[in-house]
Amino acid sequence: MQSRNQETNEKTSKIAESKTEKNAETRKKKKNARPWMPSNNSYSVRIGDRDCEVFISDESGKINVNKIADDTRSGFVRVLTAYKIKELVAETITDSILDWLDEDDLHHISGAEKDFYVALSDPYEPKNGPFESLEELALVKGVTPEIFDLIRDHLTIYGSGKINVNFASKEILLYVPTITENIANAIIQVRKKRGNIQKLSTLKAIFKHFGVIGKDYEDAMKYLTLDKSDYCMINSIASSGKIKSGYRLLVLKGMGYCEILAAYPE
Repeated sequence: MQSRNQETNEKTSKIAESKTEKNAETRKKKKNARPWMPSNNSYSVRIGDRDCEVFISDESGKINVNKIADDTRSGFVRVLTAYKIKELVAETITDSILDWLDEDDLHHISGAEKDFYVALSDPYEPKNGPFESLEELALVKGVTPEIFDLIRDHLTIYGSGKINVNFASKEILLYVPTITENIANAIIQVRKKRGNIQKLSTLKAIFKHFGVIGKDYEDAMKYLTLDKSDYCMINSIASSGKIKSGYRLLVLKGMGYCEILAAYPE
C-alpha cells in the first residue's frame, strides 16, 4: 500500500513539474512574441549559437544637430561638458556647428567658417546648410574621431528637434533651457518608478516642484515632447565565446512597414 502511494506521489510530482515547465515555456513564448519597442533597456535573443543583445533607441531621445540654434547654444555646451569634453573644446564645437549650419561667413565667437577649412592641409568648404548625415559632423572644427565616437549615439539629424522625455538621458535633458540637474534627475526617477510619462500634467508637476512655472515652463516645453519619432536606431551585438560582432541600423517606421535607411558595422 505504501509502495503504491509513493508511486502515485512520484507520478503526481512529475506531472506538476511538467506543467510548471510548460507554463514557464508558454510565458517565455508570450514574452518573446511581444513586439519590440524603443526602450532604455536591451532585448536578449539567441540566434543559432550566438547570444544577441538588441538595443532599440528612438531618435526623439537625441539632439537633432540641424536644430541647434543660438538660443540652445549654452544647452549644447552643457551636454558636451556632461560627457567630459572640456568646456573650451565644447564651445568650439558648438560654435563651429552653428557656423556650419548658417549661410553667412560670419564667425561665432569660437567657431569656424570657410577661411578656416580652406586653410587646412586637406582643404574643403563648410556646408553652410543642414547636415545630410551624422558622419558629416566629423568634418566640423573641434570634432576629433574620439569625440565623434563619444557623442554620436546621442545625436541625430532626424525628427522635429524636440526631445522626448521618455527616451532622453540625463545629459540630453540638460540641453533644454531651464532644465537643471535636479529636474533631469527627477524626470529619470519618475520614469524608473512609474514607467514612461504619459501626460503633460505629470511633466508640469515635476517642473512646478522645482519652481519652474508660467513662461519658464512654456519656454521649456518648446523643446520637449511625449511623441515618438518615426525614426529609430537598432544596435545589435552578437557574441559567441570571445567573438563579438554587431550592426547599427537606422530605420524609418511606417504604417505596417519599416525601411532601413542606413547600416553601420560595429
